[in-house]
Amino acid sequence: MQTEARTSSEFTREFALRAASITMGFVFFMGGWRRFINVPAKHDITSPASLASKLVEAAPGSPVESMIHWVLAHPFIAEWSIYMMSTAEVLVGLGLMLGLFARVAATGGAGLNFALMLIFGWEGYECLDEWTMAALGFAISVSVMIYGAGRYSLDSLLKRDDFARYFGRKISLALTVLSVVFTVGFYSYYFGIFQLHKLTSVKAYHITALQVPGKPDQARLYVNAGPSAASAYVTSIVFTLADGSTVVEPADKIAVVKSLFEPWSHHSGKVVDGVMKMGLGAMVDIRLPAGAKSAVIKMIDSKPSQVAF
Repeated sequence: MQTEARTSSEFTREFALRAASITMGFVFFMGGWRRFINVPAKHDITSPASLASKLVEAAPGSPVESMIHWVLAHPFIAEWSIYMMSTAEVLVGLGLMLGLFARVAATGGAGLNFALMLIFGWEGYECLDEWTMAALGFAISVSVMIYGAGRYSLDSLLKRDDFARYFGRKISLALTVLSVVFTVGFYSYYFGIFQLHKLTSVKAYHITALQVPGKPDQARLYVNAGPSAASAYVTSIVFTLADGSTVVEPADKIAVVKSLFEPWSHHSGKVVDGVMKMGLGAMVDIRLPAGAKSAVIKMIDSKPSQVAF
């Protein structure tokens, strides 16, 4: 009886792990497949539909914000980063679904989920989907790294598990702890545990002003908070000059020099129906009135943003 119970328990454990591995693998595989086959424009760096547009929106709340901006400033690197990610998703997905080089695939899956959490995890403030996928994907990947593909896999059929020796008791315990810290730590960082704080505004946009290198007469407006589903609509900017006087520039009078990260910023800085449109993560360089020291940026349905130059 004990032997039958043990066999049944092992059978259940094997199939439970395969179910989780196949599911995670399918999610990864279809992520890459969708960009290669269904929507190839996601790989077209010259298209507004490029995955780079998601990076523009993701940058404001990411802990690697400056790195994302650096990648976006180099389209060649952005393009190949997207291709490499899609290729990795396909290979990791196949490995997890088939149970082929499963521990290697799971290690790659953990890396992908870590990157997803760093870049997109904060966007869970809208629906938690981004955070949930990365957290569960990391946990599943760690489970496969520790246990392997199991009996019902190509690794088992081929009688090989070349990397099993690297996942002994100490490494397995460390990975388990890491998985818990990863999930709890990022949730606390992005959203808070005892008090929901959220890193960015859920309801309203905020615009800050950055320096334009070598251009003291310009400022770079940056939408660093707000929902990604719509845009910030600037109605006017009230500049305060060095002598204390003010200059009001309505949207159609704001001297826009250029919009960065186009076409992925979807023509931010363009005036539509009397307001200047700026999407989440957009950066727009404007020319300042002579002597401008600070300004109040007025928007529709959001509190005015106060900036200094």
